[in-house]
Amino acid sequence: MENKYTAAVIKAIGNSVGNINEMPKTEVMDLYLKSFGTEVNGTEVREVVEGVFGIDLNYISEKNYGNKVSMYNISVMESLRRSLNVTAVSTELDADIMDMPKNEVMDRYIEVQDKSITGAEIRVLINQIFGVNLDGVSGLEHAGISIRSKGQWVLSGDTNLLIVSSSLDDVELYVAPTEYFEESTGSNQIPDSLKNDLTQLGFSYNGEPNHFIYRNPTNESVPDALKGQVMGIVLGTIQSMKQQDANKLK
Repeated sequence: MENKYTAAVIKAIGNSVGNINEMPKTEVMDLYLKSFGTEVNGTEVREVVEGVFGIDLNYISEKNYGNKVSMYNISVMESLRRSLNVTAVSTELDADIMDMPKNEVMDRYIEVQDKSITGAEIRVLINQIFGVNLDGVSGLEHAGISIRSKGQWVLSGDTNLLIVSSSLDDVELYVAPTEYFEESTGSNQIPDSLKNDLTQLGFSYNGEPNHFIYRNPTNESVPDALKGQVMGIVLGTIQSMKQQDANKLK
């Protein structure tokens, strides 16, 4: 089996585990992170994320994609304020914080934590700053869903059935069938049950290209809670389709 991780990841932890390709990506990330020692900086964290998940946070920061919000989570804001030598409750430099490149926000946050931060904490931080949910990506790796976010394929597969994607600023979400869906079902129309569920969440149908679209009326990034609902509905649809196929073979 071809390794799905970079040579640096394999070199750092490959000999200390069993089949690395069968491990959840979050576990691989934690092990790779530990190979850098007890302290890490933002550059190393971004290297870990790209090596394990294939997601280029540098690119997201450079293009200022993702997580369009008026203010970061309060824990991020308090840490960044401290990094700028104002009190944690002061708002006088908040506009400067929100104008910073995402990489700088990450770097400053980690510095305030004295470079001591766990993999789980980093994944929360990345979601708060970049809008990339690595825990969610890891859990959906074999679910039959392709995900495109911030101009990059986060998950993909030749036999995946549905695509969930977003605009570069995460203000819009899209759900569409894959080419494999059309090949295996003979239709380019997603199941009616999924259409109905998406419509109830506020999605509308766009025939060209053939997908359902949701736009957050606040013009900010779609909240994680709604993203989770959409993923749950799409996952349930895929599981139902696979069960129907299995029943046909009985």
